[in-house]
Amino acid sequence: MQSAQAEPTRSAEDRASHAIPRPVDDPRVYLAAERTFLAWVRTSVALMGFGFLIARFAFWMREYAELQGMTPRASSQPAISPWLGFGMVVVGVLVCVTAATRHNAYISALRRGIANPPLKIGWSLSVAAILALVGLAMSVQILLYST
Repeated sequence: MQSAQAEPTRSAEDRASHAIPRPVDDPRVYLAAERTFLAWVRTSVALMGFGFLIARFAFWMREYAELQGMTPRASSQPAISPWLGFGMVVVGVLVCVTAATRHNAYISALRRGIANPPLKIGWSLSVAAILALVGLAMSVQILLYST
């Protein structure tokens, strides 16, 4: 029994055109890549703002202690907030540069016809680990200033 729609035979020209990968034609893929890129840019801006906040944290804690009539105990201890804040601003800049680089590589791969280029998640996990360590350091500083 033969099907009503027989598969047409492909010419040599058709077979050759399938050998060369074509760029991904679906605009939704490019738009999704752009949304992801912009999300990472927003994350980098937030990290830089968070870095500024951390850098000013020790100053704000001293001011708060003076307003409450307390003498801050941390005057004899070095403030780690400026260094952590600087580090967070640097991490924010690195996230922005890395996001731009990855976005460019991803779009280039899509244009070469690679439908789903592999991406490594190591740098995303690194950003999460850095944020966890900074959060831990800030919580230690809060304990030192508040007692």
